[in-house]
Amino acid sequence: MKITKLEITILIDLVAITAFVLVPGSFSHPVILFLLLISGTLASMSASIFNNIYDMDIDMKMKRTRSRSGTLNMNTRSYIFSIGTAMIIISFALSSILINFLTALFIFGGFLSYVFLYTVFLKRRTTWNIVIGGIAGGFPALAGWAALTNSVSFTSLFLAFLVFMWTPTHFWNLSINNVDDYRDSEVPMLPAIVGVKKTEFWIIVNTVILVFYSLIPLFIPAIKLGLPYLPIAMVMDAALLYYVIRPAFKSYDKKYFRSAFGFSNMYLMILLLVIIIYPFI
Repeated sequence: MKITKLEITILIDLVAITAFVLVPGSFSHPVILFLLLISGTLASMSASIFNNIYDMDIDMKMKRTRSRSGTLNMNTRSYIFSIGTAMIIISFALSSILINFLTALFIFGGFLSYVFLYTVFLKRRTTWNIVIGGIAGGFPALAGWAALTNSVSFTSLFLAFLVFMWTPTHFWNLSINNVDDYRDSEVPMLPAIVGVKKTEFWIIVNTVILVFYSLIPLFIPAIKLGLPYLPIAMVMDAALLYYVIRPAFKSYDKKYFRSAFGFSNMYLMILLLVIIIYPFI
């Protein structure tokens, strides 16, 4: 279903897997990984369902989201609400009983931060919505590490904040392509309030910070991501900077922001996959 936002769920699961495999001896616990993915997937899909239920009024005004009304409408809302509720209950029960309570708290924290912090409190109130709301994307890293260790580490915190720092660059490029929709629905996404040129400036600023942040493992040995991470990160950082700076030299043409949005997906996925695959090399 469109309202479960499968692409977000896949990314969240990938972040959780990355943190999980970084724990020494993780490959001896496939059952725990399976339970982690089931719990995380259910929580993510549930959060997306509640996000869409809350945003039914504005989704109808936006071209990108208007098609959701075919699945979620006044006739189906109660039924879908029940499904979302069952998903998050099952997720919390599975993770707290069969994994550990800290993992359950992190998974539930991701759910709460997306549904309440971002959707209810931030999205319609401030241009900081996606910046602060991006915290939701970091919880899977904490859950992935905690699933085996029942603790937090420099490594899991680094991954969590990497996703957090990546989110504005990713989403602001997307929102520029839908700026008219956000204006029509009165959602204060940054480009709808300050314009495309100023948003491009802040995309570049955020990306520069993200690039420097991605190289922190150079200076903190306790963050262990595997040997290929740093050289690949440097290459991907350079490419990401190219993609986000390019629109300023191309008359702010939206197609270049679409390219930057697409590459931002590739950027994070490659970094995560490099970390996941390294132990198999």
